[in-house]
Amino acid sequence: MGVKATGESMNREFTNENGEVIVSLSANVGINTVGTMTLTLLDAQKIKDSETIVEELKASIDDVLATSAKYLN
Repeated sequence: MGVKATGESMNREFTNENGEVIVSLSANVGINTVGTMTLTLLDAQKIKDSETIVEELKASIDDVLATSAKYLN
């Protein structure tokens, strides 16, 4: 009988000031599983031009790390 993984998943899309999706984030964390975080960068120039995206990405990465800390032994 296998061990059921316990954890959380999150998905988020980041838009620039024009409402265009320029980054997507997918994360899975938990017990008895490998944690993953994937950032898909859709348009590097639009990321560079965005005034808010860097802070939003930093905050989301911090959220993933905080969530994963809940599952550490």
